[in-house]
Amino acid sequence: MQNYISHENIRRYEKLIAISEGDPSRDEARHQTLLRLLAEERAKDERPHDWPDV
Repeated sequence: MQNYISHENIRRYEKLIAISEGDPSRDEARHQTLLRLLAEERAKDERPHDWPDV
């Protein structure tokens, strides 16, 4: 179940980042936050399945 949630979060962040990148008046702080959140979700997704949740 956690894997599904992580994948959905990744898809959502990628979509929001794409929208943000196309907006000439984007909020740079929000954009950077989305990039950070995407990186965190991708890192979670790469952990071995036998690692405990932190």
